[in-house]
Amino acid sequence: MRLTFLLTLCLSSFAIAGQPKQVNMPVGTTTTLSMPAPVSSVTVADPSLLSVTRQGRQVVFVGRSTGSTEVVVTTAEGVMHLRVYVAADKYGLPH
Repeated sequence: MRLTFLLTLCLSSFAIAGQPKQVNMPVGTTTTLSMPAPVSSVTVADPSLLSVTRQGRQVVFVGRSTGSTEVVVTTAEGVMHLRVYVAADKYGLPH
């Protein structure tokens, strides 16, 4: 069973420096982020854990392997830092 999560990010929190946003997902699932502007680039620190595609204002993550990695999403509005945790299954996700 594939789970799809839609996370909508507010423009006001997009450019705020500080702690990276946390995204948690099980292996084999898809998470879609909607950004405030078209995405120009996405950089994943450990691409063995996460497959990423971008389509206009959306970034789609697919969990490939367990672990955590950092992701940087760049748009005309700014840069967003994300920490993505991929769990073995939904029971391994933090509460």
